[in-house]
Amino acid sequence: MNRQAPFEAIDDYQTGAMSDADASAFEEELFAAAEGGSGSADELALLDRVTRVGAFLLGRGGFDVGSPRARVDQLIAQGLRVQILAASAENAIDGVFHLPKITDDAQIVVTHVALDVRGYDSVDVIVEKADGTVLKRFREIGWDPDDGTVYAVCEAPLARISAAAGHVRSTIIGTRAGHEHVIARFETMTAT
Repeated sequence: MNRQAPFEAIDDYQTGAMSDADASAFEEELFAAAEGGSGSADELALLDRVTRVGAFLLGRGGFDVGSPRARVDQLIAQGLRVQILAASAENAIDGVFHLPKITDDAQIVVTHVALDVRGYDSVDVIVEKADGTVLKRFREIGWDPDDGTVYAVCEAPLARISAAAGHVRSTIIGTRAGHEHVIARFETMTAT
């Protein structure tokens, strides 16, 4: 298996970006570490931290990037401070969505992309800096089953880091019958 930084390996494993062979090798490493076989104390401590963070995130939307509106409403009903940013015609200037500053008290930031992605087997989102540098590819995101729009749910500290990148481009790619199609490309700028 190709040695990666631990969080990259976990991310690739969870999102399916890892090949089947690498995923099998990664699982074997995890089992060996759990049995005390080959895992170092640092690796086991990392696994413990990831487990605790995962348990924390489960109550706040889990690891799903895209959610239905009902899930967003559940987070609000739980008492979490959820800020919803809408990428819509009302805040578009010269083709760029200008989003407001993320509030200091926000715990969860949701970006609502009013675009119907129903009819696709899976949907990915690629986020890049304005210069084309890929920041992240979100694989197999969810969407609202009623209207097909995407509610991108993010922990506020991560959303603030993303906002610091300034002007970003997003490409939404849908896969149908094994073929990728660009559904939309758009740019956003979040006030800091």
